[in-house]
Amino acid sequence: MKALFLLQWQRLKREPLLIGSMMVMTIVFVLAMGGFRVSSAVSVPTYFDASVQNQKAWLERLNEATEGFEFFATEENRSKEDIALGKYPYALQVMEDDFRIFMLAEDENLQVLKQVVAQTYLKEKRVSTAAAQVDEPEQFRKQVKEYLSEPPIIVSKVTPGPLEGAPSYNQKLQTLYGMSLFFAMYTIIFSLSKIAEEKRTGTLNRIILSPIRKWQVYIGHMSYSYVIGFTQIVLIVLMFKYIFGYNVGEQMGAVILTIASFVFAVVAIGMLILGLIKSTDQLNAVVPIVTVSMAMLGGAFWPIEIVSNDIILAISNVVPMTYAMEALKAVSMFGQGLADIYEPLAILVLIGVLCMGVGVNLIERKA
Repeated sequence: MKALFLLQWQRLKREPLLIGSMMVMTIVFVLAMGGFRVSSAVSVPTYFDASVQNQKAWLERLNEATEGFEFFATEENRSKEDIALGKYPYALQVMEDDFRIFMLAEDENLQVLKQVVAQTYLKEKRVSTAAAQVDEPEQFRKQVKEYLSEPPIIVSKVTPGPLEGAPSYNQKLQTLYGMSLFFAMYTIIFSLSKIAEEKRTGTLNRIILSPIRKWQVYIGHMSYSYVIGFTQIVLIVLMFKYIFGYNVGEQMGAVILTIASFVFAVVAIGMLILGLIKSTDQLNAVVPIVTVSMAMLGGAFWPIEIVSNDIILAISNVVPMTYAMEALKAVSMFGQGLADIYEPLAILVLIGVLCMGVGVNLIERKA
């Protein structure tokens, strides 16, 4: 077992392109889709109806109303395109007496955003009504603004309990975890391709018939794939946490345990695929289909919450990506602990055990 494990590392030393390219592609995609910005404020592209006057003043009012959202002007078509691509979770249309919010997925920030915008409208309506009754409306507005900038009483709000200071929904974390898990699946499954090659050449038959035990043969291959897959994801997460400033939360132990469970499930799925295919060429054709499908169904490219099709949601229940993303987002975005994610972790382990058993059995039958 140890000899097989070390042999895989010698092969990696001679051919490091696989893991290197997957890590580079992960970094490039996360930076391209998630961006370099590290501000905790949620960016909200805002466009105005033709009836709205003084658009700059409206942006100032909206940004002064909260620190949790950052409103910026854009065009209608551009804002809707950004929403569809998942670049921003919301877009705001400002009309003269009303507003409209376009969203990627409903989350707890949506109600906060609605409240902020509604209060801004209500405040502006009150000021406009009062200003219309005085001789110098602009001077009145200026006095009101100065008074509100230094109010006689300041009210501070503190959220008690374990969720205090916990980050909310973050599109950048969605991209980080989704891309990290997606490209790691390629690394893990392709690292098992030597088994397919050994099946083709008959080497696996000779190894199985040798005095070495069968489970040692499989453990030697799978442990190598597990280590490089786990290492790749953890290194990417730590890099974006400490170098790019991504807020992955304080529960790093839960994050690492989730990654470990996901990698185990993917290694098992890789063994199942190897049991079904007959050659390396078939593996090269099947892996992209399987990995992309699991990423799309599991919410790696976009939040699974935006999917409304019951059939797709039902299929996603057997995809390990679904449970890994659920657990990672629960820990990093919503401040939950290990006790809150035991169910998705247990399902990941169950998927791994089932696929591992079936996959190894199929490999032995064909060997």
